[in-house]
Amino acid sequence: MDTESPPTLTMVPPVSDTGGQPDAEVEADTQDAEARLSPREIRFCDALATGETSCQASKLVGVTDRTGRRWRLRAEIQAAIRSRLNDSIGAARAILACGSARAATALVVMADGSEPAESPRVSAARAVVEGASRLVEVEELRAELEAIKSQLANNPGTRRNFT
Repeated sequence: MDTESPPTLTMVPPVSDTGGQPDAEVEADTQDAEARLSPREIRFCDALATGETSCQASKLVGVTDRTGRRWRLRAEIQAAIRSRLNDSIGAARAILACGSARAATALVVMADGSEPAESPRVSAARAVVEGASRLVEVEELRAELEAIKSQLANNPGTRRNFT
């Protein structure tokens, strides 16, 4: 059977929620905020970003749940968590982008009868393609939201306390 190789995908950098600031400036702000965190606070942020609850993350780093809840209210902790989550989303997007071409090819090959359409394989391929599509939609919405925020921030007389 002669099959074509899937098209080469180019990776697009993730859209970041920069509030109108240049990416380098936001990254520097995040690094400055993170530099002020203790090793324990950094481990707390890592635990939260990997899916632990605040209570679990607090126990993991050896602080009370109340301390963990207080930490979560601090801007630099929130920025560190957001940075880690954005990194994770970027990695997931890259994996889905690479896999979606292969998954789409597999669906087409199974649909035209070249290979048997095994239910688990069809389901997995569909999930990858649909997940990648949803992620692209979310990224497009985030970009549009950023453009709107930027326009509002540059418009005199507009309230500037939106997030």
